[in-house]
Amino acid sequence: MLNTKKLISWGIPLLVLAAIWVCPSPEGLSPQAWHMFAIFVATIVAILTAPIASGAIMWIALAFTVFSGTLSLKAALSGLSSGTVWMIFCAYVLSLGFVQSGLGRRIAYKMLSLFGGSSTGIAYALSIADLIMAPAMPSVTARSGGIVLPVAKSINAVMGSEPGESGKKIGDYLIMTCFQITPITGAFFLTGMAANPLCASLAKEGLGLDISWGGWFWAALVPAGLCFICLPILTRLLLRPTLTKTPEAKAMGAEELRKMGPMSRQEILVAIGFILALAGWGTSLITGLNATAVGLGLIAFLFATGAVNWGDVLKGKAAWDTVVWFGAIISLASGLTSLGFIKWMSAMFAGALAGFDAMTAFILLGLGYIYLHYVFATASGHVAAMYVPFAAVAIGAGAPPMMVAICFAIFSNFMWGITEYAGGPGPIYFGQGYFERPRFYRINFLIVTFNVAVVFISGMVWWKLIGLY
Repeated sequence: MLNTKKLISWGIPLLVLAAIWVCPSPEGLSPQAWHMFAIFVATIVAILTAPIASGAIMWIALAFTVFSGTLSLKAALSGLSSGTVWMIFCAYVLSLGFVQSGLGRRIAYKMLSLFGGSSTGIAYALSIADLIMAPAMPSVTARSGGIVLPVAKSINAVMGSEPGESGKKIGDYLIMTCFQITPITGAFFLTGMAANPLCASLAKEGLGLDISWGGWFWAALVPAGLCFICLPILTRLLLRPTLTKTPEAKAMGAEELRKMGPMSRQEILVAIGFILALAGWGTSLITGLNATAVGLGLIAFLFATGAVNWGDVLKGKAAWDTVVWFGAIISLASGLTSLGFIKWMSAMFAGALAGFDAMTAFILLGLGYIYLHYVFATASGHVAAMYVPFAAVAIGAGAPPMMVAICFAIFSNFMWGITEYAGGPGPIYFGQGYFERPRFYRINFLIVTFNVAVVFISGMVWWKLIGLY
């Protein structure tokens, strides 16, 4: 029997492909560039309808670009040789070490034992734990959903704050804080979220801008830092938890640390690798070390010392899916750029914004970029489709190039906090049952909008001071 849902999920992207493909190419655009656009849009739609796994979809897309004569074989496979792809892979290997060794949990419980004496203290403790792990764990689902959330749930259970009326004690507050802090911690680091290296790669390929690990961190430090400091306070004001003093949580953190005992050999090795990688990435502006080269050195250390087992890496479906997905999307996005589509689209957008000054155009495009995420289910798909066109238009309108690239990269993190379907952690947190959908959406919108305002206001001051414009 035919699976109707499967047919629809295949039919929609194929119809989109055919509809765009058969239309005459617009004036000023070659048929090849138009066909590349058709393939790209259909691929993004297929990612959303998900007839099969995203990695498999990307292989189909690459094959179609070659056999349709849209891209050469070399161009179609060029993304898989991108350093960006393999830096993500390196970060995933380190992430595996954090989870398997228990180092991630140890950090979370340590923060809880230090700062867990009040509800606000717990919120900051969990936030700091997320921040510490962020440069090593680009998978926000693993970091937030796999490590931070279980600790928060344990605290809620100890405090008797389950979904429903009792959630007002502290549960609502901690769940929302943990959900919304992860986009912020991810925004600090080029390796803080899987789509961040994609932003950097697209900035280089499509905008001619080179964003290093250290340059990203330095530029994001103040705007992301202010959002980080404000978030637990903002969520407290929005949710007003009734429980203020929480000595039980502080004691729980200390007890869990006692149960874990001293750091294991594996934890120590992962910690050493993490510190060395941070040193390499953080000093890249001084040393000139390539971020991917540092990542390769990191995983060589982890494999050589036995801190991470290669067999476990082979089992990591998410890591390999990411390698294929990102490699393919970089190839497709590069094809759009090399064939002239991005330049043509940017000129069209720029025409629509004629009459606006540079900063007004920049702000309008930034708002459009982030709130368009309501129609996307993944940050990576959104970045692949929208980052270069929106940034290119803002730059074309006269906004400083590096400021635009960094700002939109930060927004690429914040945007997945809008809905429960916008990123990996969303379904996990929403599924805990603490929020009904209208209330969840309303609070998310207020928080994201606050963060956007902070980035625009503080960012433009900070970026001026550090010479981005």
